[in-house]
Amino acid sequence: MPRNVRPYLLALPALLFTLFFLVVPLVRTLREGGINFTIWEGAYFQGRLLWTLAQAGATALLALLIGAPLAYLLSRYSLPGKVLFLRLLLLPFVTPTLVAVLGLSALLGPQGVLTRLSGLDVSDTPVLLILGNLFFNLPVMVRLAYGGFSRVSPSLIGAARSLGAPAWRAALGVALPLALPGLAAGAVLVFLYSALSFGLPLALGGERAATLEVEIYQSASQLRLPEASALIVGQLVLTLLATWAYVSLGRGGTGVPAAGLPRARGGALAGLLVLGGLTLLICFAPLLAVAARGILGAAGPTLGYWTAVLADPETGLLVGNTVRFAGLALLGATLLGGLFALGAWRAGSRLLDLATLLPLMVSPVSLAVGYLLAYPALTATLPMLIAAYTLLALPLVVRSLLPALRALPPRLHEAARTLGASSGGAHRTVTFPLTLPALRGGGALALATVLGEFGATLVLTRPEWATLSTGLYDRLGRPGERNLGEACALATLLLLLSTAAFTLLDGGAGEVT
Repeated sequence: MPRNVRPYLLALPALLFTLFFLVVPLVRTLREGGINFTIWEGAYFQGRLLWTLAQAGATALLALLIGAPLAYLLSRYSLPGKVLFLRLLLLPFVTPTLVAVLGLSALLGPQGVLTRLSGLDVSDTPVLLILGNLFFNLPVMVRLAYGGFSRVSPSLIGAARSLGAPAWRAALGVALPLALPGLAAGAVLVFLYSALSFGLPLALGGERAATLEVEIYQSASQLRLPEASALIVGQLVLTLLATWAYVSLGRGGTGVPAAGLPRARGGALAGLLVLGGLTLLICFAPLLAVAARGILGAAGPTLGYWTAVLADPETGLLVGNTVRFAGLALLGATLLGGLFALGAWRAGSRLLDLATLLPLMVSPVSLAVGYLLAYPALTATLPMLIAAYTLLALPLVVRSLLPALRALPPRLHEAARTLGASSGGAHRTVTFPLTLPALRGGGALALATVLGEFGATLVLTRPEWATLSTGLYDRLGRPGERNLGEACALATLLLLLSTAAFTLLDGGAGEVT
């Protein structure tokens, strides 16, 4: 067998999986609907498109304004707890969407803590949705910007300072242009995630703040397939452009933090404390609000909500289904993603590299509708639900593992071969141990993400397959303080489960590039 064919054979299982569970359902949805492009002539859907772009653009801009200066200071100065801070920033990324919804509502909803204290109700404004987007995506911006600034040699900034440039001018004139691709890639990724958000606009804004993703769900659930197909095409064009920009900008690696950094003092220390404190407030105040609301009733502290949740026989079913489905999806994503990353690395193909991002370009809601149309015999079956979960987890595994493979010195593998090891033996004894931390990190991100998955589950699930996310959503739909308190207890349980799974599996290298 020709050696140049082997890498593509390794990638073939994941490519076939993507074909059958992404391309075919998407094409079937578009064909079945007939694509009524005339809907884009109406003011309503033009408004939904503009709102989707506006809220995603505002989120990306705010994330850039807060995250870029913070990342620069983190990359240039030593500060106690910096490593812990960067690790903690992964927690919002793996937080289930509905947990964030509850936290934001507990803080800034009509009866939220900050609303009562300030007398300012922002629940009927775009502020709540943009803060929700920032909760998830500001950590992404900080970590990618930190990687971009870490690639800038300290000697270049030192040279500018020795020529008389003040610190701010050296940062703007030297570090910023060199780190600009990483910053732009982070902003594009934040824009993409915000534009594809489903749970946040559905739960926080309803019809008033409906994005294209929410409109797709509503059109498909009401069987307005020509309308849904046109919306899917419009959203796909948007995500293709954003993904192309991200891949073009973000191919420079993650950067290596410089050693022996000076200790932060004066203005640098003040900037770190202010920006770091603001980031912690945005990213962790909602989580603390959820935990607090689960033990606080109208009359004061109570364990009644937790007692009711833990005593409910359904809770065991919800936890069991959540863990079982996520574990099966992780197994499939790790196997397919590992083979795909190995093949893409050996082939050195840009086309395969782009293929890893395909599942991120299409919304889970669109895919779930496509599954119902393309595979009616598998409707409401467990394999279909697990396939949807696996597809969502696959790119996270690949995007974590592929940079680690590319960073391996070629001579190590060649040395193993010259010592008599077969190609498979060299991968087993050299490649696998060196890339295991990245594989564990990608698996941790994938597992934590699938544990709280909501969009596809809402369309494909059955009552006996209810997960913590659907159980939480069901309680949120019931009126009354008790249901809200139990929802917060369930949300805290889901957050603890996601955090525990991520911590146990992650090898300290949880990174997506």
